[in-house]
Amino acid sequence: MASDTFKPFKNFIRHGLYPVLFTYMIFYAWFEVSGVASELGTYRGLYVAVLIGVMLIVELLLPLRQEWRMTKETFFKRDVPFMIIGGITLGLVQYIGLEMILWFGLIRGESHINLPLIPSIIFILLITDFLWYWIHRWSHEARGPVGHFLWKIHVAHHLPQQVYLFMHGVAHPINTIIVRIILTVPLFFLGFSTESIFVASLITGLQGLVSHFNVDCRAGLFNYIFIGAETHRYHHSANQKEANNFASTITLWDILFGTFVYKPNELPDKLGVLNPSRYPDDQQIVHVLAIPFRKAP
Repeated sequence: MASDTFKPFKNFIRHGLYPVLFTYMIFYAWFEVSGVASELGTYRGLYVAVLIGVMLIVELLLPLRQEWRMTKETFFKRDVPFMIIGGITLGLVQYIGLEMILWFGLIRGESHINLPLIPSIIFILLITDFLWYWIHRWSHEARGPVGHFLWKIHVAHHLPQQVYLFMHGVAHPINTIIVRIILTVPLFFLGFSTESIFVASLITGLQGLVSHFNVDCRAGLFNYIFIGAETHRYHHSANQKEANNFASTITLWDILFGTFVYKPNELPDKLGVLNPSRYPDDQQIVHVLAIPFRKAP
C-alpha cells in the first residue's frame, strides 16, 4: 500500500524533477539578467540554497542505490574537508587572478561583447567544455609524465565508491585550479558579456550537481544535449570500458569524438577506481592530497 501511495511521487521525480530544476534555473537566470535584481547575481546564494536543498531532500528520501548514498562518515570525514579546501582554493585563485590583471595591466577582450545572449551562451559552453573535455580525457587516457600527473591530480574525484550530491565537491585543489582557469581565462580574453558568462555558469553549475545526483532522475532526450545523472555516473564506473563521458556540461564533444555512453534503464555495477588498493582511502585527506607528489601510483 505504501509503495502504491508513493508511486506517483516517484514517477514525478523520475521524469519531472529534471525539467522542473532546469526551468527553475532558466527563470532565475531571466530574473537576474532582465534587471529585476539590483545587481547581477544578487540572489544567487538564495537560488543555490533552494536548489541544493530540494535536491538533497529528494536524495535522502529516494536514493537510487543505498550503497551510493551519503553517510555521516563520508560527509564529515571526506566531503566537508574537500569543500573547505575547494572554497579556499577558489578564493585564492580569484585573488591572484585579480592581482595579475592589475599587475600586468591586462585588458578584458571585447570581440564578443555585442553578441546576442543566447548565441553567446552557446559559444561559451562549446569553448569551455571543449577545453575541459580534452584535459579531462587526457587525465584518464594520456600516457607519459604529463598524462600520469594529470591522472594523479584528478584521481581524488574518482576514489569515492559512491556518487551523490555533495560528492561533487571532492577534488584535488590543483585540479580545481585547472578547472577555474578553463572557465575564466579564455572568456576574459574573448570578451563575452557578463550576462552570458553568468547564465552559462548557471547551466554548468546545475549540470554539475545533477551529474552527481543519487536519484532516479531522468532527462530523456536531454541526455543527448547535456551531461547529467544518467550519463555522468558511467564516467565514475570502475569498469574502464564504460568510464567515458568526459565533458562536464554538454554531450556534443563526447558524441563527436566517440566517447559518449548512455544506457537507459541500466546502472554501473561498481563505482570508483579499477585498483583501489593502489590508492589511499578517500577519507585520508592528507594522503589523497599527496598523491600527485608521490612516485606511485
